[in-house]
This record gives sequence, C-alpha cells and structure tokens, in this order.
Amino acid sequence: MPDNRSVRLYWLHCLSPTHVGIGRGLGYIDLPIDRDTVTGWPIIRGSAFKGVLADRYCATNEARQHKPELRAAFGLGGESNVSNSGAIMPTDARLVCLPIRSFRGTFSWATSPLCLQMLHRTLTLAGIDATKLPSAPTALADDTCHVSEPSALVEQSHVNVAGANRIEQKVFLEDLDFKATACPTATSWASTIASFVFEEGDKWRTYFQNRFVVVPDLAFDFLCETGTEVHTRVRIDDETKVVTKGALWTEESLPAETILMGVIQCDRVFCNHNENGQKITPKDLLDKYATEPITLQIGGKATIGRGQVYCRFTEVS
Repeated sequence: MPDNRSVRLYWLHCLSPTHVGIGRGLGYIDLPIDRDTVTGWPIIRGSAFKGVLADRYCATNEARQHKPELRAAFGLGGESNVSNSGAIMPTDARLVCLPIRSFRGTFSWATSPLCLQMLHRTLTLAGIDATKLPSAPTALADDTCHVSEPSALVEQSHVNVAGANRIEQKVFLEDLDFKATACPTATSWASTIASFVFEEGDKWRTYFQNRFVVVPDLAFDFLCETGTEVHTRVRIDDETKVVTKGALWTEESLPAETILMGVIQCDRVFCNHNENGQKITPKDLLDKYATEPITLQIGGKATIGRGQVYCRFTEVS
C-alpha cells in the first residue's frame, strides 16, 4: 500500500436496513445482497462506496470539468484527451460486526476469531502499528463465546455439578446458546472497534462494548447466512387496490447496526493542479473528501428508507 499519508480507513455503520444487491437471485430470495465469494459474508463493494461518495460531493461530469480537485479525486470519463481516472481508490468494505438478536441486552454485535484475524491483518497492512492493536484471537470451541467485560448479554444461572453449586454464564443469540467467558482480548477489541466507529465521548461506545461478542467461526458463518433481514414486498394495483398479479417478491438487506470496514487510498494524481495553479497531492484529496464523518445513502430502495449509513474515516498513524 502507499505510505501512511495517502491512506485512510473508512468505517460504515448501517443506520437503517441496507440493500446493496446483485440483481435477481437464484434461490428463495428474489433480490439478495452482495456477498464475498470465498467467505459468503455480506460485503459492500468499493465501487458502490466510491459512487455515493462522489455523489455526496456533487461530482457530476460538468462539475468535474470545472473543478480540478473533483476531477482529480473521482476522474473524468469520455474519449477526449483530457479524460483521466480518479485518484481515490476504496477497497471493498468487509464485515466487522453483525447485529444478532440476544436474549439479554436486546441485541449483540457479533464477530468471530477469523473475522478479527482478517481485520487485524488489514489494519496492519494499511499501516497501523501492530503493537497498538489487540492480539488476533484464537479459535473457539463450537459451544463457547467470548464477551467483553462488563457484558449486557450474559445470562447467569445456578447449576449443580457433582453436588456443588456453581454459577454458569451463557449467551443466547437467536436460537443458539453458548457458554460465555469474559475475555481480555475481546474487551480490547471491543474498545478498539468502538473508538474507530463512534466519536470520542459518544455513549454508543459503551453500548457497543457491552454488547460485543466473539462467537465460533462456524456459528458466525451460520449467522451471516441466516441473520440478515428478508422483506416481502408487493405492488398494489391502483385500480383494484389489491396485489398486482405476479408482483410479490422478497429482498434481502443488511440489518441496521451492521458494521463494515474498508481502506481508502489515493494513487497517483493525474489532474494535479488546482484552480490556483497549486499542485494537488494525494493527502490533499483525502483531507478534503475522506476526513469528516458523513451520512450516505448507499444501495437500492432509497425511497423506503433503506441504505442510511454513517461513514467515519480514520487516519492511519
């Protein structure tokens, strides 16, 4: 990757169900969301993010022709000699935490050892000092989860083992139950991720840490497959006020509260002088377009409130 000055992390926090789809599906869901080919986990492609980022800054073709910084950041299409590719290059936003219903605490932010290991690798490759990050967690037994401390998810019960009473701690997610263990590594990851996603002093940092859980890889794969939202939609005939024949379909969305992360970097700047004749650097573009937190609408179904996403950028240092 480029040097640290031309790299940012971007964190996406879904504020409403988000449908970044792939068109018509082959299974029982008519309009599924996009998923990583290898892991099967939900994903938001870098191309989708870059498109809505450009739209956020009104980077129309006309604006790009007259504003060198927009043209440098997002490129200019066409067959003329003045066309160029954009310097801002976001990677795909990969899943970090999936919200899952919980018997205690209403819902959890669930992740897995493999997911955190991949996150750790991405953060270090982006340029974050590995000594400033929690260690990558090890695999868990299929019936065990790790929670941060303190946790709002744990259900305590008294059990009798070999004639002795002891307290058993469990976490119930959807129809799965796990033996819960408070883990310093999970606590550290909860604090680290919360600091990236939420502003300093935001009470949601505490809410996140209290609901953070690391589940086994196998369980996480299952939850990624079954824990998304599937909505049934219909179209009403204007004349009869009943469902139009054949106009019944299902569509999948990432649940509200889903958290994803990607890397946004700046490559060589082709249109490299601004309106005042000063040279445009990669850092200039990232400072302008990838610094301040913003709210975006990403994916389809905008007219029914889908795709409201809070985006926060993290400078690599």
